[in-house]
Amino acid sequence: MAVEISLGTTIGVTVGEPSSYDATGFGALSYDEIGEVTSISEYGGSGQVNTNIPLKTGIVDKRIGSYDYGTATLSITRDAGDAGQDALKEGFDGANKGKVHSFKVDLADGTTQYFTGVISSYTTNVGDANSFTQVSCSIELTNAVVEA
Repeated sequence: MAVEISLGTTIGVTVGEPSSYDATGFGALSYDEIGEVTSISEYGGSGQVNTNIPLKTGIVDKRIGSYDYGTATLSITRDAGDAGQDALKEGFDGANKGKVHSFKVDLADGTTQYFTGVISSYTTNVGDANSFTQVSCSIELTNAVVEA
């Protein structure tokens, strides 16, 4: 078993959706790397569990209903000149507000993951005199993660 630390992971963003939701479609897009990302939260899908309990048996019957592909939150050290950070800001409340964006995560082990999402928050935390100015950005995934 080969395990890796996260050091070396990068994430990129571009406005728009791929022509197909597979590695080929996502791979054909050009991404701006988001600079100074210090943390990426967990992301991926979960299903709504629906239950039914018949009076006769009292045994809980379960079925998966709708799927929610979750939210990825990025912690970033602010860099006003970074194209990737600018794309996130524009996707939240700028020219690309509400538009679906495509994302590419290159993991340290060489695996690439792709997904689409809408940017639902973009906040700044100045902190104290000994802090780097931070940005937090939330991405609401709109499809399953595609791994290549």
